[in-house]
Amino acid sequence: MINHRICSVAGLVVAAVALAGCGGGSGSGSTGSSTATGAAGAGPLAHLLPSKIAKSGKIVVGSELAVPPMAFYESDGTTIKGVDYDLANAMGKKLGVKFEFKQFAFAGLQPALKSGKINIIFDVINDTKQREQQLDFVDYVTAGNTLLVKSGNPAGIHSAADLCGHSVATPQGAVQGQVIKAQSKKCTAAGKKSVTLKYYPSAPSARLQVQNGKIDAFIGNTPVLVYLAKTAGSGKVFDAVPLPAKGQYFGIALSKKDTGLRKALDKALAAVMKDGEYTKILKKYGVGVIAMSSPKINAAAS
Repeated sequence: MINHRICSVAGLVVAAVALAGCGGGSGSGSTGSSTATGAAGAGPLAHLLPSKIAKSGKIVVGSELAVPPMAFYESDGTTIKGVDYDLANAMGKKLGVKFEFKQFAFAGLQPALKSGKINIIFDVINDTKQREQQLDFVDYVTAGNTLLVKSGNPAGIHSAADLCGHSVATPQGAVQGQVIKAQSKKCTAAGKKSVTLKYYPSAPSARLQVQNGKIDAFIGNTPVLVYLAKTAGSGKVFDAVPLPAKGQYFGIALSKKDTGLRKALDKALAAVMKDGEYTKILKKYGVGVIAMSSPKINAAAS
């Protein structure tokens, strides 16, 4: 399996250029890479941790590590940075444990959680009612969806309504596929051509299709795609087309059985929000607009 550490920020930016499978991976398993953040030891909220976690001194995290600005590798291929990583570091200080990040393809995150390979998923994963049937979520930011099109927008896509007759790519398992299916029904109901939806193993491989002109648009989460449009090839690879949204949540996902860990994460995140570190982290990556005033548990509207 490809070692996805090669997908640093620069790699992701151009991942799209030459490595179709880079980043999220072509399989569903872990690449075997891991990095710990935080420091084990005393923390003001350490008493909230389940005994098993406290004894191990770490919380094992599953993440794609290929989704800037949320969690990704630096250009050296080994240093992790991003909103999720920095928040985990700040929460680790509150709880007195390390957050050990392990990289998985998006499709492999939930199986890894179910099998016990990881304790939590800290990734760009939307909290939805359907997912809440299997998982609990500690929601930490709000975000809508955005379309990513080739620079110059040759297909003339400026809204969801403009997708009729066009093709859209998204990663396997991404909830945005439902958004496109709903739009396609609107198109046919209006007597227009349907939208062709194509799934790919990873976000980078799907975006590569847009860059190469094989697919007209990619749909994903707003903070990720706005950031990518600004940074990929110095802003000359993609254009971002934000879509109106009522507001959706990204959440830290974990097993419904782990109620003690859920409480600890909720309280740690609330403490990081209260002391201002949360706001600093979001502003550092230019995504202050997705901030929440406090964490929410399983807050999906649909």
